[in-house]
Amino acid sequence: MMKSMLKFCAMVILFAIAGGTATAQTKIFNGENLKGWECDPVELADHWKVNLDGYLYGENPDMKGSILWTTKKYFDFMLELEYKALSEDYDTGVFLHGDSHQVQIGISRSLKKDMTGCIYAPQDNKGAYPGQTDKVADFHMEGEWNHLMIIVEGKRIQTYLNAEPFVDYEGINFIEEGPIGLQLHSGVHMAVQFKNIKIAEL
Repeated sequence: MMKSMLKFCAMVILFAIAGGTATAQTKIFNGENLKGWECDPVELADHWKVNLDGYLYGENPDMKGSILWTTKKYFDFMLELEYKALSEDYDTGVFLHGDSHQVQIGISRSLKKDMTGCIYAPQDNKGAYPGQTDKVADFHMEGEWNHLMIIVEGKRIQTYLNAEPFVDYEGINFIEEGPIGLQLHSGVHMAVQFKNIKIAEL
């Protein structure tokens, strides 16, 4: 019941943002293989696989960092995905337009606290996390599936966690086009799953 309600709320938000006009969404993870994605560095591609449930599974037992990038570049978009951490400590997230701006998922290595849904953008020279919220503890469901929605329009980045508005941030040194990336941070052995990764280009 709760998951259905969250999805309904997310759709209400989506329609409100789109001015009530339906926006076509495309799956960018097919649940079968990693077609349309590439790992950097390529020698750590075995960090990423599709498990038997059709989920995108990332794990780095060697504690090395890698990013799984879309082979396509995007301008403005609305991205939705669900994720579930399988380890107690994890530092992952979604890179936007390349590696300058990221939406954090999990524990920040530098701040040593959960910064899920916050904007990591050191290139803007406003501090490592210039877009923050104090709602993380109330809305981030540890060890469960969470729904994350990210909207990028020009330099504006908005995040929603489990249908709750989180951060509305105006980037500075944010390029207008680039790939989307999923991260496994170095220095920590983590495991995380993703599913229902969909994008609507705006």
